[in-house]
Amino acid sequence: MSDNNKMNETMIGATALMKALEKEGVKEVFGLPGGANLPMYDELYKSNIRHILVRHEQSAAHMADGFGRVSRKPGVCFATSGPGATNLLTGIATAQADSAPMVAVTGQVPVPMIGRDAFQESDIIGMANPSVKYSYQPRTPEEIPQIVKQGFYIAETGRPGPVLIDVPKDLTDPKIKIPFEYPKKIKLRSYKPIKSDNKNKITEAAKLICDASKPMIYTGGGVILGKAHNQLKTLVKKLKFPITNTLMGLGGYPGSDENFLGMLGMHGTYEANMAMH
Repeated sequence: MSDNNKMNETMIGATALMKALEKEGVKEVFGLPGGANLPMYDELYKSNIRHILVRHEQSAAHMADGFGRVSRKPGVCFATSGPGATNLLTGIATAQADSAPMVAVTGQVPVPMIGRDAFQESDIIGMANPSVKYSYQPRTPEEIPQIVKQGFYIAETGRPGPVLIDVPKDLTDPKIKIPFEYPKKIKLRSYKPIKSDNKNKITEAAKLICDASKPMIYTGGGVILGKAHNQLKTLVKKLKFPITNTLMGLGGYPGSDENFLGMLGMHGTYEANMAMH
């Protein structure tokens, strides 16, 4: 098939969703099927994506969270509408708190039934919004590829975190076909992750550190996300300041080093907490 024919290829919304996930390099999905997302599973079966079946949707969200932490690529989980979707919330909130990239794809009642208290309908967008970077609910099948592209971009850039894509069942109707074209690039006017490389700010920070009367180095998960372990070790050795980590920062600095006071916080060491005070 030529590239032009591929560009004009038509398919149903559920197939478009799987193709979009494949374009993002997704090889595994954690999930549990139900009535509202069965059309997705029909197409998932035909795709090259491996499905890992769970016994409870919360497990799918925690697995996707763990996958995101280790790979630094969004872990993907599937759930059906209503109770299936709400069961994902604990795992979604965990990913948000700990900066793990995740894309949660939920089934939803058909568009005409949204807001009518239909069987197994829940306002998962409203419930999840405090715990996600962004949430989507496409209203036409044609929107699905673009939304997937945007969702993955948001989930893994800036401070990583979870994104929710809530797909109404009628958008995956096997009788409705759409042309599939996956966007090569994405640009969001309202989302521009900050890349801090301002040399003046770095110089200012260095001066504040050197002028400190009781210096203490306090690091977190950003060191691990930025793969800055070696730079941190060099900094501490040069300054000879005491150092502590947050829970998410553990592993960012050798725990056996003489400058390390242990973890900070409620479950941290007495020495680290008193030094910070």
